[in-house]
Amino acid sequence: MSVAAVVLAAGEGKRLRTATAKVLHEAGGRALIDHVLDALAPTHPSPLVVVVGHLREQVERHLGGRELLFAVQDPPRGTGDAVAKALALLPRSGEVLVLSGDVPLIRPETLAALVELRRARAAAAALVSAVLPDAGPYGRIVRGADGDVRAIVEARDATAAQREIREVNAGTYVFDLAALRPALAGLTPANAQGEYYLTDAVAAMAGGGMRVAALPLADPAEMAGVNSRAELAEVHRLLGARVIRRLQAAGVTVLDPATTWVDASCAVGRDTVLEAGVHLRGACMVGADCRIGAHAVLEDVTLPDGALVPALTHRRGE
Repeated sequence: MSVAAVVLAAGEGKRLRTATAKVLHEAGGRALIDHVLDALAPTHPSPLVVVVGHLREQVERHLGGRELLFAVQDPPRGTGDAVAKALALLPRSGEVLVLSGDVPLIRPETLAALVELRRARAAAAALVSAVLPDAGPYGRIVRGADGDVRAIVEARDATAAQREIREVNAGTYVFDLAALRPALAGLTPANAQGEYYLTDAVAAMAGGGMRVAALPLADPAEMAGVNSRAELAEVHRLLGARVIRRLQAAGVTVLDPATTWVDASCAVGRDTVLEAGVHLRGACMVGADCRIGAHAVLEDVTLPDGALVPALTHRRGE
């Protein structure tokens, strides 16, 4: 069964204080939205719709040449309204993944598991959740006695008791399209923000007797989004740490992971040693049994097996 996908990329990102579209800010050597689209790729979404709005020309130009469609949300009126703008480009039936364009840590495996969960439960919707020590500003997951999701209550609209709930909405969903369409049509902006919440569509489904399932994340970092420069730096750090762990598992020695950076687009061979402060950027291709000296910076460089790079080298590929 084919899966459609909607990526929400219309947000302004006011706290970033920027003239660049929010989803085009870089972390891990790539734009935020590129990481999201990479995570979606194994599901082969058809169609893939990106909802644009603020600085839409920048986003459309960046994504030019990809096999996707654009829907426009202008003015911004909430996540429910954003998904509604994409409906005309989606099939009448089937299922659709919905996720934000600023969550670069979401894994392909999580998206696949979410789709499988909805199918296995014959649910109208399934969503990703996380249990946090401090739920803070996130929407709370309200479950029924059977364990199914009954509602998602935004933090600013929650009661005191609901704010004590630690399971939160991660903002990634898969919907049965036949159930989603009427749920979106019934949304109203009766909330503190005066917006059309996609979470209210989930509550409408559950209130109508439909099943809504939740997939808790083993690693809550996957739900990390970007609304400030501090959050951008944090996802950049987490993306880098993920790459370093992958290299270590593949047989690469990284002497000081805290000071070493490797873009996800780089490849490093087994038994290669990266000394402290090494940066590999772009599309570096490093062979096996190499040694890259401390604080070397390589950009788009290809090295054969056994190569030695002196410390403090700065080299760019041709």
